[in-house]
Amino acid sequence: MTLHPLVSEVGQPHPKSLAAAFFAPVEAHGIILNKWLSDSREPLAVITASSRQSNEIAAITAELNPGIEVVEFPSWETLPHERLSPSAETVGRRLRALHRILELGKTSQPYLILMSIRAALQPVVGGLEDHPPFNLIRGKDYLLPELGLKLIELGYLRVDMVVKRGEFAIRGGILDVFPTTSEHALRLEFFGDELEDIREFSVADQRSIASQVDAIEIYAAKELLITPAVAAKAREMASEFPNLTQMLEKISNGIVVEGMESLAPVLASKLGPITDYLSEKVTVVLQDPAKIQARAENLIQTNQEFLHAAWDAAITGSQAPIDLSGGNFYDFDTFKSLAAKKRSLAELSTLQSEGAIDLGFKEAPKFSAEQSVTDWLADLKTQQYRILITALGHGTAERIVEVLEKADLPAILTQSLGKLSPDHITVAVGALQHGFAHQASKLLTLTESEFFGIASTYVAPGERKLARRRGQQVDPLSLKQGDYVVHEIHGIGRFKELIQRTTTLGNRKNSREYLLIEYAPPKRGYPADTLFVPTDQLDLLTKYVGGEAPVLSKMGGTDWARVKGNARKAVRKIAIDLVKLYSARMKSQGYAFGPDTPWQHELEEAFAFQETPDQLTTIDEVKRDMEKPIPMDRLLAGDVGYGKTEVAVRAAFKAIQDGKQVAMLVPTTLLVRQHLDTFLARFSGFPITAKPISRFQSDKEIKETLRGLENGGVDMVIGTHRLLGQSVKFKDLGLVIIDEEQRFGVEHKEKLKDLKHNVDVLAMSATPIPRTLEMAVTGIREMSTLATPPEERHPILTYIGGYSEQQVAAAIRRELIREGQVFFVHNRVATIDKVAADIAKLVPEARIAVAHGQMAEHQLEQVVVDFWERKFDVLVSTTIIETGIDIPNANTLIVDRAEAFGLSQLHQIRGRVGRSRERAYAYFFYDPSKTLSETAHDRLATIATNNELGSGMQVAMKDLEIRGAGNLLGGEQSGHIAGVGFDLYLRMIGEAVSEFKGEEISSPAELKLELPLDARIPPEYVDSERLRLEAYHKLSSESSAKSDRGRLDAILSELEDRYGKAPQPVKTLIEVTHLRQQANRLGLKDVNLLGLQAKFAPVEIEDSELVALSHKIPGLRYLKTSKLLTLPSPSSSVGESLSDQELIDWMWKIFQIVFAKGEK
Repeated sequence: MTLHPLVSEVGQPHPKSLAAAFFAPVEAHGIILNKWLSDSREPLAVITASSRQSNEIAAITAELNPGIEVVEFPSWETLPHERLSPSAETVGRRLRALHRILELGKTSQPYLILMSIRAALQPVVGGLEDHPPFNLIRGKDYLLPELGLKLIELGYLRVDMVVKRGEFAIRGGILDVFPTTSEHALRLEFFGDELEDIREFSVADQRSIASQVDAIEIYAAKELLITPAVAAKAREMASEFPNLTQMLEKISNGIVVEGMESLAPVLASKLGPITDYLSEKVTVVLQDPAKIQARAENLIQTNQEFLHAAWDAAITGSQAPIDLSGGNFYDFDTFKSLAAKKRSLAELSTLQSEGAIDLGFKEAPKFSAEQSVTDWLADLKTQQYRILITALGHGTAERIVEVLEKADLPAILTQSLGKLSPDHITVAVGALQHGFAHQASKLLTLTESEFFGIASTYVAPGERKLARRRGQQVDPLSLKQGDYVVHEIHGIGRFKELIQRTTTLGNRKNSREYLLIEYAPPKRGYPADTLFVPTDQLDLLTKYVGGEAPVLSKMGGTDWARVKGNARKAVRKIAIDLVKLYSARMKSQGYAFGPDTPWQHELEEAFAFQETPDQLTTIDEVKRDMEKPIPMDRLLAGDVGYGKTEVAVRAAFKAIQDGKQVAMLVPTTLLVRQHLDTFLARFSGFPITAKPISRFQSDKEIKETLRGLENGGVDMVIGTHRLLGQSVKFKDLGLVIIDEEQRFGVEHKEKLKDLKHNVDVLAMSATPIPRTLEMAVTGIREMSTLATPPEERHPILTYIGGYSEQQVAAAIRRELIREGQVFFVHNRVATIDKVAADIAKLVPEARIAVAHGQMAEHQLEQVVVDFWERKFDVLVSTTIIETGIDIPNANTLIVDRAEAFGLSQLHQIRGRVGRSRERAYAYFFYDPSKTLSETAHDRLATIATNNELGSGMQVAMKDLEIRGAGNLLGGEQSGHIAGVGFDLYLRMIGEAVSEFKGEEISSPAELKLELPLDARIPPEYVDSERLRLEAYHKLSSESSAKSDRGRLDAILSELEDRYGKAPQPVKTLIEVTHLRQQANRLGLKDVNLLGLQAKFAPVEIEDSELVALSHKIPGLRYLKTSKLLTLPSPSSSVGESLSDQELIDWMWKIFQIVFAKGEK
């Protein structure tokens, strides 16, 4: 339902001309702009102070004027002179908006253009209208090499595997591309030159999604395109500016460079204002001009600082100064005169000024309780006001009607909004952000949050996107030369290379790829031992993660067996403890909660975001656990912002619905405050009492809360370890939620055991738990993982460089412009106050606080809470901010002496920013007076290139997973993890737990299967070594006795989906893997057909069977002592070698005859 009729309810006559100044509170701006659009039928371009205001106006227009087209023109997330490029997604959205603005300008229809002042003031590269999107249509002919060149011209980056917007890959007759404006990446399959198929695919697993696309449009990924003229200009400048030679030479060769847009003023032929694209029929509206002007002045100042910070050093020693002023933001007055040229210019102000026309609107008053709001509404009813109250969900709307009827106020819940009546209050479902009153029209609107007196965070309907899974899964074998690997049988070695070996037998060739692994020399002075691991045995091999450089094992030595034996003993002890806990829980009697109530559905319906698939699965798992009579014990892992709290909200609500109480235990007072705000906002409108217990409550308040817990008056309590005190007694506790359990001390954990006795427990952790560990303890400790980041999170723009005061000042000021906050990490307590004082001199207008671990606990907590409440702009702290601090408004991180930090630490610290819709920045500065070590350089390079979580962050991810495993299993396990490597250690846990549960253990076996076949993935089919290894690993992991043919067919289908029709060696490889599955089922360790004799071992044959087998297979021989079966190698009836398929069929025939178990 839309709220479109509301526009006509406002009786304000339309002004004769919009070229004037108007006054109204900001809450009414949305309705006013939509009134103007409806009445004038002329287009508007509204300039706002920030993108958030633009989003709000877009959302209210969708509700009030669904027929009006809205075009949002976003700003760069970078400043014009910053040496960072705007994201491909932002560039795509801007170019699409520009082309649409030009098209709409040729029509006579009304439309709405929205942009922030930042977007409006930035000059735009000229000639962008000459680069419309290019369309590709299924069924038409295209030359694939030419398409590749066209994408490079448009600023797309060629990669071996597409994972983000602005990338493409070509493999054979397949083009993968992620257009800048598409929701999903696209796979284009060609038959010759014909574009035979277009389909979407998931970047997480690279599989196609079952949806066919008929045509696509591709916008450029860069606004500064490397045209011949731009390349020539870059070549000419390279000799003038020696410090920029590398950057300019790349541009002159057609290679896109990070931050090259900052050179647009000197490389592009011209830059011009956005107003050049606006039709003369458009009225430009400045929304809240005083705020816009202040924002414009700040932007201009900060941009100048960035110009000096980024370019002064770069042009030192140059023959001439570089003039980048053409990229400067226009000043506010210049923009106003450009906007008013041949067009109307309106101002919609929130400040009453002389000459401004008062439009007669008032903001809705704020209420603290239902009683006062109903009294006020009753008074307005006597004045014949028409009243509309909106709710986000149907359940909340029904509850508003109940409240009104209890107060004897007639109310109707309408499904379709018509004319409002003064006889009753109208309640409707709709997404208005603010209520307003208009006296002349006797009209009042209220939102649910204003009605219930709870502030709620508004989310525009356009934001309710289904999050796309960006895998936190890392490549199991993304190996590069020199990486350490663990072979289950031979121990720790070093990966040298992937090589192809071909052996010949008669006229047959056996071609396979092998990983060459180097081991320790058998004796001092001897050369290193090497091992060729066939790619079909990759399940025996894992990348080593577990500490610094490990000691290489000796092949055939006893050291590896001893280290493995010690780890197995430790693992068995863990498994026994886990199984004991599990058995005790199974025997204890808990409470079985009832099924979901209608109120539960209402609460879930009112959630302002689209749940991620992970969230939905986890919520179902938690509810199923709660509905069982056995006490729940579930661990929920997921980063801050991934949706753990919403799972806790729904579990708590379910418990309270059954008359039970809920206790939520958190490690810090800040988290008490944050969680309480979330729970109160989500429970608003329901008769639920939630109270906090922490240092910030007075003794009187705590006593009242404790009394309420004991007599049942308090439904939920959120508190720190004070909840574990003797004085806390519950009337009927049903659910305990624990946030970051590992952060509580031993003493607290003992008290926790008493609290957890016979009640349901949901523990939450922000440290990732490895998927393999999750699988290993399935059924012992229930676990859920939220691995899908929220869709609106942007990659964090990361800058690496020598420490520069100019750069620090510019970065802080840029954050202050958008009213954000800054984390400044300095990890030395001795000098932290001096650093804070230096920052205060650099940016005197910033309010600065200091936090470090040597402060008294209550003092530290107070500082962090004050920072959260925005009493400070910059928090200068040590690495105590690494975990557990969630400040969505802090979106700039500056790390001093970043070279001294580990990769996982840098990754974890960077995770403190980028938690809201705002673009986040991370600056990692090193000491420019000292030479960077090679390791530090590599670390900083890795963090710079991996601003999205992906395979490059494997080490950091694994390091965090080791912490997660330690939290779960006990920190003393780190020695064993270092000894055998993390992945093998987790496999051992899985085996030990299975053993104690009485389940069959399936360990990878070292089966040697040597067949004279061409079974491999040719480089011509998959040219990337990394992607070939990935495919081999998938096949290898499906070669066990438990796997089946269906899984192999699925892998073949995936390969053909990603790389095109499989050549014969790949199909043969699938068949060989199928044979391997059967050989593993039969317990064989050695199958060799490379000589004149075919050999199978070990084989058990009874004497009675041997005679019959000898008749069936002439030449068969069996050595009972060594359990070796030999028979003549097969050949065709005319004595020639068999084809590959005939040889495979012969193998299945032998399996059938000898073992009577052929699966074929």
